[in-house]
Amino acid sequence: MDKGLNSKEQNSQDRPKDQYESVLTYSGDGYDLPGGEENEKIAKENKDAVVKATKDYLYKQYNIEVEVHNMVGNKDGVTVFFETTGRLHFYSTAIVPIDTENQRILSDNVWTLDGKIKNSIRGALYAYINEEPFKELDKEMESLKQRYDIVGRSLESLQNVGGGGYNTPFYHVTSTKDDMAMKPVYDLYLHNPDSTKEALMAAYDSTKFDATYVLINIEGFMKNEKTEPNQDAFDKMEEMVKENNMLPLGTYKLFLHDGYVQKNKGSGLKMNSIKYSTPIIKDN
Repeated sequence: MDKGLNSKEQNSQDRPKDQYESVLTYSGDGYDLPGGEENEKIAKENKDAVVKATKDYLYKQYNIEVEVHNMVGNKDGVTVFFETTGRLHFYSTAIVPIDTENQRILSDNVWTLDGKIKNSIRGALYAYINEEPFKELDKEMESLKQRYDIVGRSLESLQNVGGGGYNTPFYHVTSTKDDMAMKPVYDLYLHNPDSTKEALMAAYDSTKFDATYVLINIEGFMKNEKTEPNQDAFDKMEEMVKENNMLPLGTYKLFLHDGYVQKNKGSGLKMNSIKYSTPIIKDN
């Protein structure tokens, strides 16, 4: 377990307002990507074209329908943050290139980061076929929230700058391409997106499960802006993950931050954050 040093600059009571915002109010404002200012302006002036290009690409490539929540310029175009609207729920991103010189949206050249959408689909499928274990995790996080006055991210921030797979305010889940237990589920879903939940569950090959390839990141924030991360709360989170055998299987990373988010990155990680130096493996 790692606990950062509390220098004067890193104390949670000394957060410049132009750089940090309370997790309770942060909605994604201030998030930026290098060299994207001009392209963001072009994208917002051509919002309908960007949204259409994103939706068309994702439906054609992955048979998913989405709602676009936010657009952030990058040096080559615009990063589009979206949320799926079907039964599989996740947040992710697509990149729509822009011809900056001619201020033109390159609708036929939309792309996504390697494996990002596939990992998100697998993670969403994993949560979908393991509904009860994830309900147990939700219940445990709600208990921690009430007992220690910790909070998760706001729904708005997940929508506007989330883009991390199957997300809830307290955790996100992805399943990588090497997850052979999920491969038949993923293949079935791509072949027949209307497959019943029972069929998807039956396709799961538990004999090939390897926790290394199912990633579950849990992040909590202190509700009170002036409060340092609570070691007792973190210890209880660790105990919960290690000892509750009703939770989803996978590789867990745990983080507890103070009450602030770094606005331009959407990140809670700071010098005073408490985190586990090695993941917790739950494989039985």
